[in-house]
Amino acid sequence: MPVRPLIGITLDNQTPNQSPGVYELPATYARAVEHAGGTPLLLPHTDDPALRLALSAQLDGLLIPGGDDIDPSLYGQARHPRTILMDSRRQAFDLAMLSLAQQRNLPVLGVCLGCQLINVHRGGSLHQYLPDVALKTRIAHSIPSPSTDDRRPGEPEHDVEISSNSRLAAIMGEQTLRVNSKHRQGISALGRNLLAAAFSPDGLIEAIEDPAFDLWIGVQWHPESLEGPNRERLFAALVAAAASRAARREKARGGAADTCP
Repeated sequence: MPVRPLIGITLDNQTPNQSPGVYELPATYARAVEHAGGTPLLLPHTDDPALRLALSAQLDGLLIPGGDDIDPSLYGQARHPRTILMDSRRQAFDLAMLSLAQQRNLPVLGVCLGCQLINVHRGGSLHQYLPDVALKTRIAHSIPSPSTDDRRPGEPEHDVEISSNSRLAAIMGEQTLRVNSKHRQGISALGRNLLAAAFSPDGLIEAIEDPAFDLWIGVQWHPESLEGPNRERLFAALVAAAASRAARREKARGGAADTCP
């Protein structure tokens, strides 16, 4: 029986920047990885570079889940009144793990905030509050504020169009997807070497990828909360890329430390 690849999943803090704090993660992320054939490993935050390196050396893939907002000073903007800052320890840890994943060519999947972190990690920028952005149509990307008159029950949904020549299109096997949506921020300027892989009908970037890597994809929707192929294909691709990398690493190891790039 093949060994299940080890997929590291970063964690959120229930109450940002309080000590000692409480780690949290929706169980749907770990279950999606397990269902796809991977072994989920929850990664506690650490500011110790040696421990971060040791953690990354054990992983075959990395999953960055959703959460609150990136500090806009990282992409040269002042804080918008609607921006809700993520835990600073998580932000530092996630960005450090992305750097290590990039160095080691680990397969990476970013979800919602994770997609935005990938973009900012590469020097890109964000729209901090989508209702302020002039877009082609008025798609609800997140549940409206309780103070507005057009509240809708439940979670917004909309279509995304996937670029036909993208890695994401090859994974999903179709060009139009119906996805869930709960993000008040979105990608503005793309980061270095990233391509836009999907768009919503209003022109907002909904997925990004770096074709130079085995798998380096971020999506604005939440596939872990979906049922059927829209969830399964993405996590299956992450686990398959991680399993392939694990097999190459094992072949190259020969009893030595990890030498796979």
